[in-house]
Amino acid sequence: MLSVPIGPALLACLVCSETLVTAAAGLAECLSSAGVPVSLPGSPNYANLSEPYNLRLQYTPAVVVLPTTKRHVSSAVLCAAKSKVKVQAKSGGHSYASYSSGGQNGSMVISLESFQKIAVNGKGIARVGGGARLGNIATGIYNQSKRALPHGVCPGVGIGGHATHGGYYTIVALDVVLANGSFIHATPTAYTDIFWALRGAADSIGIITTFYFQTQPAPSSVVNWVYEIPMASPQVAANAFSHIQSFALNASVIDDKTGFGVTPSPSNFHISGTYHGDEATFRSKIAPEILRTLPTPSSTKIKSFSWIDSLADMWSSPLPQPLTGYDNHDNFYAKSILVPETTPLTPTALLNYFTYIATNGSKTPSWFSELNLLGGPSSKINTPQYPSAYSHRNSLWVLQHYAIVPANATGNTKPTIDFVKGLNEALGMGYKGYLNYVDPELSAKEAHETYYGKEDYERLVRIKKVVDPEAVFWNPQAVGV
Repeated sequence: MLSVPIGPALLACLVCSETLVTAAAGLAECLSSAGVPVSLPGSPNYANLSEPYNLRLQYTPAVVVLPTTKRHVSSAVLCAAKSKVKVQAKSGGHSYASYSSGGQNGSMVISLESFQKIAVNGKGIARVGGGARLGNIATGIYNQSKRALPHGVCPGVGIGGHATHGGYYTIVALDVVLANGSFIHATPTAYTDIFWALRGAADSIGIITTFYFQTQPAPSSVVNWVYEIPMASPQVAANAFSHIQSFALNASVIDDKTGFGVTPSPSNFHISGTYHGDEATFRSKIAPEILRTLPTPSSTKIKSFSWIDSLADMWSSPLPQPLTGYDNHDNFYAKSILVPETTPLTPTALLNYFTYIATNGSKTPSWFSELNLLGGPSSKINTPQYPSAYSHRNSLWVLQHYAIVPANATGNTKPTIDFVKGLNEALGMGYKGYLNYVDPELSAKEAHETYYGKEDYERLVRIKKVVDPEAVFWNPQAVGV
């Protein structure tokens, strides 16, 4: 078993808070006895390993565990439980609220950086380590089998939170370490409650060391397309989006081969997407319906690619990501909205929204809004094969509102936070939210209602009480908080 012993000289710097020293000492002794590799405050690699993606929310973990086997993961969880130290796993580390850094000082962070193997078997099942990043997953699966998965568009994002919080429907099994240190293989027929809970609330239930995904044959041709549409006024923008929304619901034109999103600004729309088919069909059938009634585009891009080249073009960055030393960060605040397919955005709400953008968008130096299609005809997201704790299977749109906090803000983040909250409020209240765009401003109660709803949350609480009664797996918005 690989071991990095924890010597006495390092015990004093295990935590920064004096109140945690006693617990930290016991934790250090336990980890050392179990031969678990770690990084401690003061270690050469600790600063890089503990630095969050969102630099606005920084925490100091008691220890960053660096397991290379699932036995290391199990031993670390048991040591944390014994020492009354909370635990969070870190896959890619992109938690908007820095929950993969614990969400507080003094937690144990278990980095899954060593769990990045990708293998596809003869049945098209991809076995993916819990620390793999999307760009490496897409490349590895395609190179091995010319197959593919549905997933997001940022190559550096880790699979852990992305797949378990994002509603992705191709998970067929999971290898998991539970709070009692046991290993299980959860499937639709084995550990069914845990399988349900992990696909929506894994951060509260266990640590997934391996995912099993049902892949699909990669499309032979993918059309990437972009239109820049000038918007002369909020009313023009509202009318334009109303048409786009009608297009998204038009089963005579759109199906699961088409995906797209809209990025508005005070002066234009950026509409971009993909079509899994040939360029001639896109140009003759899809494009005319998208553009019908819209202002004439100021620029247009339509180009066919292979599946893997389509991803590279869409991501505008190399697909392969570093296996170690990943060092991308931002300083920001974000919120989200999920719009039900049964109650699409109304003309009044859209006019309020685009008026807010026109009035306030130029006052905030760096921000973006994305409205991405989740539902519509033939949406696989809304009709998964297996039910899960991802509670929003009736959504048409997911909106992300994201603003950079200026580096010279000197702690005054209120104007940025207020602007982002205003984007949400302009569309009206009562919407649910998307957990992968987690909002740390929400109370635990607000988060539970926003991300899960009453019925699913109550079921999650019942499962949590069975599999993690001491709340070893914890963050400020975790199940049971």
